[in-house]
Amino acid sequence: MSLKEHFSLLLLLSLTVMLVMAGESMLTAALPEIEHEFSVPGIYESWILPIVLLVGAAASPFVGTAGDMYGHKRLLVICLLVYCAGLFGGVFAPDIWVLLFSRALQGAGIAAFPLGYAIIKEQLPETMADTGIGVISAMYGAGTFIGVITGSFITGLFSWRVTYMVLIPASCILVLLVWKYVKNDDKVITRGSLDYAGLISLIFFLFLFLWFFSLPPGERFSPFEMFVLACAVAGMSVFVFVERRAPSPLADFKLMKMRPVMVFMVIGFLTIIAFFTLLQMMPFIIRLPSGLGLSAAMVGLILIPGALCDMIAGPLTGRMIPVTGCRPPCILGSLLLLGAGALLYLSPLSIITLVIAWTLFSFGMSMVATADLIGVMDYVSEDRTAEATGIIQSMQTLGGMTGPIITGTILATSGVSMMYQGELWEVPETGTYYLVFLTVILVSSVLLLISWLFVKDQPEKYVRDETESVKGFI
Repeated sequence: MSLKEHFSLLLLLSLTVMLVMAGESMLTAALPEIEHEFSVPGIYESWILPIVLLVGAAASPFVGTAGDMYGHKRLLVICLLVYCAGLFGGVFAPDIWVLLFSRALQGAGIAAFPLGYAIIKEQLPETMADTGIGVISAMYGAGTFIGVITGSFITGLFSWRVTYMVLIPASCILVLLVWKYVKNDDKVITRGSLDYAGLISLIFFLFLFLWFFSLPPGERFSPFEMFVLACAVAGMSVFVFVERRAPSPLADFKLMKMRPVMVFMVIGFLTIIAFFTLLQMMPFIIRLPSGLGLSAAMVGLILIPGALCDMIAGPLTGRMIPVTGCRPPCILGSLLLLGAGALLYLSPLSIITLVIAWTLFSFGMSMVATADLIGVMDYVSEDRTAEATGIIQSMQTLGGMTGPIITGTILATSGVSMMYQGELWEVPETGTYYLVFLTVILVSSVLLLISWLFVKDQPEKYVRDETESVKGFI
């Protein structure tokens, strides 16, 4: 491939990630309106962001393995078509349940990300691959930026449903471009079978756990809720049982038990928990009268600097890692997350405080998330890149699923009635926002400790047989 073709490939895959993340985040500013329009408790509204991530978490390793077996391009196109179907459903959703189902279909777009990383690793020269992965990782921030800012203005001027009308034509064009310009895989492994039983059992137990943790705290330990928890634990046991006997398991426990992979799984999970815990709260603290009481458009404006820093931090980290290894960006990124959380907790609420804290937070998140992906990709062999990144993507996505539930649970612990937009709203008390900040501080502190103790100092490629011991990690 020529340099022009390399650039075109990277641009197209970056647009894919950016557009999917835009669709995931466009409703962020509209969460209060959706809760009010459908007259549902805030705990159900808190599913709107994580339901996309739940499906993405469950499907990422499945899609990654399928891509390794049958072709990354083919699976990428299929995922994008399912994503488009979810967008069409969102336009006409008559109630919260149809909207959640449509959002679940959008999770196929999240599941496609490991395919993009595998295509980059396979078709770009090794000297460009890490930077390319950093660029794609930065598109998380770019997509979030575009989604939040456009969603904020569209919601303020028209309706949250109009956001889907913007996404649909762009997504259809993207599918055609991917089909035409992304090359087919040079090597496709057609042996083996896909783990459908593992996929179904994984979605089942993740859904039950999400249901349990989204229940109001006062109801969580009633007999029915304990039954839900027991079913979730049983579902997890079934998933483990199925995976241990599957010829081509969704979750390769041998790979996951290797210490470098295990460490990066935990780091990815905690990083995105912290990010989505804070992201879920931002529209509430910016818009509701118990916070700053600003317009929907201000949600996007306040988040713009952080999204831009996210876009910068990904490629920068990709260029750092061949020289420094993964440890410095993991530690520095964790420190930025911790500093941002401390700033929010110790300072009075204001626009300036939110802008500075979100900027630091986004830069740190992008650094850690990029180092997390590159660290695992350097460890596994090229023929398992999509599978390995699918596992890490799942852990990051599980973090993104858990964060909003944590925020929704905290905000639901207290509420006061206030007039907002000419109507009586039930809004969180101001003090509950600081409980969210404290949660971010605690998660970031654990992340810093793990990065400091368990990530290696010097860069090293971990391409080796899975049965070998892994050096360089405590």
